[in-house]
Amino acid sequence: MAFVTIRIKGAEGYTRSALGKDRMVLGRASETDIPIKHTSISREHAAFTKDGDDWFVEDLGSSNGSYLGKNKLTGKTKLAEKDIIKCGKARLTFHLSEMGAVDAAVDISADDDDLDLDDGDAPAAAKVDGVPDAMVCKDCGTWMSVAHRSTGESMNCPRCGHANAVHAH
Repeated sequence: MAFVTIRIKGAEGYTRSALGKDRMVLGRASETDIPIKHTSISREHAAFTKDGDDWFVEDLGSSNGSYLGKNKLTGKTKLAEKDIIKCGKARLTFHLSEMGAVDAAVDISADDDDLDLDDGDAPAAAKVDGVPDAMVCKDCGTWMSVAHRSTGESMNCPRCGHANAVHAH
């Protein structure tokens, strides 16, 4: 099942969301399939749709527009592995493969104005003092990078805002 890695520009960490239905709407509204609570995101900003084996993205008339790479979306556009989709301050990397726990810890924390982010090839950060590279939010189940956190430190989930304590493994 395809998935997207979501990073909010200027915020720490990232989330991943499986594209589990043939049409998934991304937006600020909590009723959307991929909710992103950020003021730069419209209530219903963009949609990911599956047609056969192919995935497409389209802007849904959002205020800030949606971009594939540096090109503004003007209609339904086919996606390829590691395509970068920009929706407001959110940067989404599209992946055709299964979303696995093992590869969930990639470092995409750089605050880069360009859209040349490539989170798929970045190496996972090493464990420090037994702290895992990534953990699951206890509220929404989203994977979060915690490689830059200490044991016992609290981290709010970038997707739902729930406070999670970093535990050693």
